[in-house]
Amino acid sequence: MSDEPLADALRTSVGEVLENMFFIDSLDEVAPAGPECSMRAWLPFEGSPSGILTLEVDGAAARRIAADFLAAEESEVTDRQVGDVICELANMICGSLLSKVESTTSFRLLAPRILPPGAAGAPEDPGGGESSTVSLSSGMLNVTIRMESPACPKAPEFVY
Repeated sequence: MSDEPLADALRTSVGEVLENMFFIDSLDEVAPAGPECSMRAWLPFEGSPSGILTLEVDGAAARRIAADFLAAEESEVTDRQVGDVICELANMICGSLLSKVESTTSFRLLAPRILPPGAAGAPEDPGGGESSTVSLSSGMLNVTIRMESPACPKAPEFVY
């Protein structure tokens, strides 16, 4: 089941972070079937609710994103720098998203990490969630947020 406010906030956060922090404004949302990813950042967070953000990106897009962020030529960017920048991108998107959907709750973002190629995910991954897949000029990027309980809970109805 889709959590529409969460899905909308995810799309908005992905777009805003890519545009404002990475100077990438040519993106369109595409079907989540998406590409074969070559890099996956995994970012757990604690709060009410706790959850996990996963960012998947293909290699060409990851290298281009890192080069743009570091104001460097793609050939000058090391694999470690690419991983660090992709982790930072996940951090920024997660912070932006959580501030939009749960603005009155405090969250603690744990250290993001790059999962090895082919890894299914971390054992604490609750599964499900909302995804946003975008096409960039250099490849594809997918962000998925999974929360232990619904975000943006509906206000209780009172019967008088």
